[in-house]
Amino acid sequence: MNNFIHPIPTCIDLYEEGDLRGLNLQNLGRYLAEKTGVPFRNPRNIYNRFSEKKLKVVAQEFARIKVKDPGKRFALEVPLQAEIDYERRRLSSSGWRVFGNLYEGVLYQKIVSDLIFEEEIASDRCSILFTNQLFGTWDRDNWRYHARVSLYGFPSLISIVGLVEAPAKPKEFYLSKQMGTPIELLKGEYQGRFLDQCDSRMTEVMKGYAMQALLYHLTGDPFCEDRDCRLFNSHWQEEVLHSQMGGRYEFCPRHESILKKLKGRSPSSSLPYSTGEAGVGR
Repeated sequence: MNNFIHPIPTCIDLYEEGDLRGLNLQNLGRYLAEKTGVPFRNPRNIYNRFSEKKLKVVAQEFARIKVKDPGKRFALEVPLQAEIDYERRRLSSSGWRVFGNLYEGVLYQKIVSDLIFEEEIASDRCSILFTNQLFGTWDRDNWRYHARVSLYGFPSLISIVGLVEAPAKPKEFYLSKQMGTPIELLKGEYQGRFLDQCDSRMTEVMKGYAMQALLYHLTGDPFCEDRDCRLFNSHWQEEVLHSQMGGRYEFCPRHESILKKLKGRSPSSSLPYSTGEAGVGR
């Protein structure tokens, strides 16, 4: 684990898609830079640099990968024009919000990868897309699609909606919901035990997921078995909050050692902090 299987990135690119509901990527980038010594850029909306013609093609690709029935294996279909038009409007608006669609995660990642790597070789950078869209992957154990918080790779995808929807809430929450308790009353009763939309804790919690993406880029293994470590692979909301905000430490001794090694080997950067294109923690 101490040996990196990929070169240390020269930069961490934090891309945005849609309305991130207050997620502070500048704060997140500074955190990563301070912990690793690797500078970051925030190129903002990933689709801004593409032509109208290109966006029409991308819109059609996204329209084809919606999971319409989570209980069935995904199959590509010819999308309706209305579905393509919806995606085109979504890609054109940085403030576009969620309308309950679930996308096939691996294919979503492929579309984004093609966009990032199409015009430039970015293998020397760690690219992460933060999105407000919900994506899922097929679970072979129970034969259905499940929403995911993250899908690590080149690039990595991290969903703020997935962070709210994918990790399970307390079991009692679901029992009370089945008995007919209104959702707003449940949110009040279980307040603080799970993340919700526009949650003030979102940026802090996302630090661990962003670090998992970077560790995947370097080592191919983003997770830790220590529930007190930010790299713990949480499946419950209370596990998420504990590992990201309530553990004994930020990182277990093993991963703390790896991060120190990374920071010691990272190329120094003289890039000044910038709210637009690039920045490095001080």
